[in-house]
Amino acid sequence: MSKSSGSQLYIKIISILNLIGGAFYILIGIIGFFGKGFVSNEELIEKAGGDTSAPAAVNVFLIVLIVIGLLSLIIGILGIRAANDPSKIGPVFTLAVVSLGISVINLFVGIFGGNFSIHSLIECIPPALMTWCASNVKKQSNL
Repeated sequence: MSKSSGSQLYIKIISILNLIGGAFYILIGIIGFFGKGFVSNEELIEKAGGDTSAPAAVNVFLIVLIVIGLLSLIIGILGIRAANDPSKIGPVFTLAVVSLGISVINLFVGIFGGNFSIHSLIECIPPALMTWCASNVKKQSNL
């Protein structure tokens, strides 16, 4: 039995956080779909100042939230597996890079869209750490 590296420990911690966050995002997305039933499309349009695209925008947001939640769950599950068996780090590295790319795109959309928030910047940290740690484990397992 080999000793786990610091990167493997960090992968396990980030993976557990991904599991919790992914479940939370999925839960919020599902509650949003069912909860929005309490507000009719006409009310959404009225609250959006007559913008008829408001109900569609809410639906797209909820779908994206659920997809991000699923991606986080998958990264969490694969990350825990890879933390215990470094030979299985490949998919974790790939999905961490995808997740980092999505976070960076979200950051730039916020910056260039004029509604930058510190949350968008902080959102980039976990996938960046996961990518860095997965890269370290990948290098160590290739030695």
